[in-house]
Amino acid sequence: MISIALCDNEDKYLNHYESKIKSSAKELNLMVEIIRFNSGESLLFYLEDHPNKFDIIYLDIMMGRINGIETALSIRKFNQDSKIIFLTSSRDFVYHAFDANATNYLIKDLHDTKFDLVFKQTLNSLNKFKSRNVFSIETPKEQIIIPLDEIIYFESFKRLVICHINQKPSIEYYYKISDVTKTLEDKSFVLIHRSFLVNMQFIAKLTSSEVVLKNGVVLPISRNKYDDVKSLFIKYLNGMKL
Repeated sequence: MISIALCDNEDKYLNHYESKIKSSAKELNLMVEIIRFNSGESLLFYLEDHPNKFDIIYLDIMMGRINGIETALSIRKFNQDSKIIFLTSSRDFVYHAFDANATNYLIKDLHDTKFDLVFKQTLNSLNKFKSRNVFSIETPKEQIIIPLDEIIYFESFKRLVICHINQKPSIEYYYKISDVTKTLEDKSFVLIHRSFLVNMQFIAKLTSSEVVLKNGVVLPISRNKYDDVKSLFIKYLNGMKL
């Protein structure tokens, strides 16, 4: 399933591009989920609760109170992974588009021919990217592949590691949390306590004594780890390399 956001303040373009995406997806035998937004504000509001929801985001540049460029720059503060494609009737913003690490820039045209090509190129890029952003768990019975952005945190309990997954049952397996930490050292995970490795995208609040997650779970933070955790979390929020 590929999740796609379409953001435009004109219904005719929302309808047009939704239809084109569905047509291309049918041709490719691909399942897609498309969610429509008519403003940058509504998209950003949705992403507050679902920061890594979308694989691809189509953004109109000329919108109301905040334009597409401003919306994209706000998205990049907490999400470096989604593929952003700008839709616009003007070429004037082309250089600004790449400030937001855009995948592509399309001139809006109800009779365009480039849209399908860019969609397929983006899917190819996305597939390569997704293959590197999963975590593998091996149990005596099976191997389980989990997208990293679905993992909330890992918990060490006796000889077990418990992988807590967003809106799915947790998985228990025999492993060391130190080895999980090493595997994910260049990803958005931070060891807040000898027993807890947390995905920073799910952190709602950080204090000197605890970490509050977006699902309401409260975890302890080791006193001697607070400064390092705070520094890494600030880098993550600012989109800096960890």
